[in-house]
Amino acid sequence: MAEEDLIQQAREQRLMTLALADQINGVRWSEPALPGGVTPHAMLSHLLGWDEWIIAVLEMSAARELPAKLITAYREIDAFNARSVARYANVSRDDLLGGLQGTSARLVSSALAVGGAEWAKRRIPELAPPRDEADGKPSRGPSVGGLLRMLREHERAHCEEFSAALGVSVDMEQLRADLTGEERVAAVGERSADRPATPRATEQPQAPGQP
Repeated sequence: MAEEDLIQQAREQRLMTLALADQINGVRWSEPALPGGVTPHAMLSHLLGWDEWIIAVLEMSAARELPAKLITAYREIDAFNARSVARYANVSRDDLLGGLQGTSARLVSSALAVGGAEWAKRRIPELAPPRDEADGKPSRGPSVGGLLRMLREHERAHCEEFSAALGVSVDMEQLRADLTGEERVAAVGERSADRPATPRATEQPQAPGQP
């Protein structure tokens, strides 16, 4: 898969997550309606925890060895999930959605920061399986691209559960069109950066979760 496709799919998946979550509020936000009695708040807290984990892994691994707690999280997933849910238990709906929106952009920039055109092939050796758990084949650890794919699939599976349990859906084609439009506007803005701006009234887009 081309590197640009990884980024595009990661962005689309996060747009899907935010668009689904934006349809749930009020008492439904804290109802244990998802598989295993999980609430929408807890599911999204869990996703935000993994966002922060991978950002830390990408940024720290570029400069030094990973701290033990990041390696342990990768090996003890259930415990890390529980800590993430507890950590964000008192965070408001809007702040949680805003956090997911912000970490998505930072994740992309952290992934692209090292390795140039081959950024997706960079390996994280500290995350290789322990020798006593390996299948006999040597491992150099997962690649940056592999970690992004893993978390995207993980988020996609949760979105499917979210959609089915709560009866909400999103038009993915419209989301893609919206994303393409945003990129086109950004490109025009870059080309026009050195031109005098003409003040005019514009309607400001609302972030997910805002009234």
